[in-house]
Amino acid sequence: MVVMKNAPSLFKNRNMNLNQYLKTLNKTSCPDNCELKSKSKITPLTVPPPEEIVGIIVSRDPTVDWLYGHFRREEDENILHDVLFASAIPLSVITKILIFMRGRIDESTEKELFEILFHKTYWTHLHKCQTDVTNNISTEFKAKNANTCADKWLTEELQFAITGDTRFIISLGADVRKWVQKWEKDNGKGIALINLPHPSGQNNAIWHRSEKISIDVINRTEADIQRLIDICTGFVR
Repeated sequence: MVVMKNAPSLFKNRNMNLNQYLKTLNKTSCPDNCELKSKSKITPLTVPPPEEIVGIIVSRDPTVDWLYGHFRREEDENILHDVLFASAIPLSVITKILIFMRGRIDESTEKELFEILFHKTYWTHLHKCQTDVTNNISTEFKAKNANTCADKWLTEELQFAITGDTRFIISLGADVRKWVQKWEKDNGKGIALINLPHPSGQNNAIWHRSEKISIDVINRTEADIQRLIDICTGFVR
């Protein structure tokens, strides 16, 4: 079941909006048992939300290789939103979906899907601070840190992000999927959960429908993408 466009919010109204909430994310208030709390140079990353939130993308963790600090110097929030989306996960997700569905959807559907995912979707992370596979600038990704972070910040963040217009949440990868499914059990009634592979090169075999990939995986991915397409085209039309 998907939330209807004019339905009331799933959560009680508050005096704080999403933009204001995002400004409260800081290392001082982070859980003491997160290993990154003591790394003062690594701070929680946030992305400006669109005015209308039809969907939410939750990816696992930003990395130190993403030049967030340089992009963040852009003062115009609308431009910043587009720059961050085009530089990382959201555009990659759109690109991989269109590769996966090549020849299976028409140009009009592609445009409607892009419109929703790029302009009316809020992007956030399970793990707010940047991670580092080398353990030099930051620590490598650890599920324990990510879940601790999400329990502290993402649970409440979703309360502010979800409105009567919100139709879906896209979870990217197994770590995000597990947390979002747990969250949905208690809080997410009426929001469609779309589980997709991470758009990294490691999953190119799935996105390109390689014969090496189980047909069950391909079919599950296609079913979730088709649900997403149905929601997006239904909203636009």
